[in-house]
Amino acid sequence: MGNKSTGQWLALALAAALVSAPQAAFAASVTGTGSVVKHDEYGTEREWGRDLVLPEAGEITRVTDGTYGFTLYHGSEQVAAFITPESAVGTKLPAGKYRIEPNVCPTHRHHHVEVTAKY
Repeated sequence: MGNKSTGQWLALALAAALVSAPQAAFAASVTGTGSVVKHDEYGTEREWGRDLVLPEAGEITRVTDGTYGFTLYHGSEQVAAFITPESAVGTKLPAGKYRIEPNVCPTHRHHHVEVTAKY
C-alpha cells in the first residue's frame, strides 16, 4: 500500500471512530439551584432558584454547597432526599424538571445549593 492509500485508510478509520463514538463523550450538562432564607422572628420564609431541567435521562455529577443536604422535587412529589451533597453524586434521574430545596439547620437559617447533571 502506498502513502496515499494509507492516508485515505487512516482518514476513513478516524471518521468511522468519530461517528461510532459513544454519545457520553459528547454529553451536555445543566445546573439547577435552590436557596432558602427563614426569618423565625417574623415567621416568614423565602425560597428561590432555577429548576434542574433534564431533556433526557441524566446523572448528577456535582453538588456545590448544600452542606446540610437537599431535597429534589418533581412537581409536588419528593424524588430524593440527600443528607450530604456528596451522597447525591452519581444519582441517575429520568428526564424532567426538578425543583431543588436545600436543608436548613436550626442555627443557620439560610442555605444555597447548586446541582449539576449530565445527560
